Amino acid sequence: MQLHQINQLDYPATLETTWQNSLQSGDQILLIEAGILRIIQHADAMQKLIAEKNITLYYLQSDATAYGLSPNLGTALSDEKWVELTFAAKANISW
Repeated sequence: MQLHQINQLDYPATLETTWQNSLQSGDQILLIEAGILRIIQHADAMQKLIAEKNITLYYLQSDATAYGLSPNLGTALSDEKWVELTFAAKANISW
């Protein structure tokens, strides 16, 4: 399992395509920093990735709180759980 950490709302089109195409079944996505906004502005695309690629979506609770969000998509992680998830992953990729 690879952990893909997404820290931006949008990337240039080629990079957006690259990271999405790099997802493999069982991978995990963690939305951090401004990446948390994808849950609101790209909810349909995120749900499609979850379904098509069989991935798990996480976000940092501290970032959701900072943006005043209460997401219905994904699972909230504390900073401590983020560290645990990072160490449990076979590979960590920051986009």
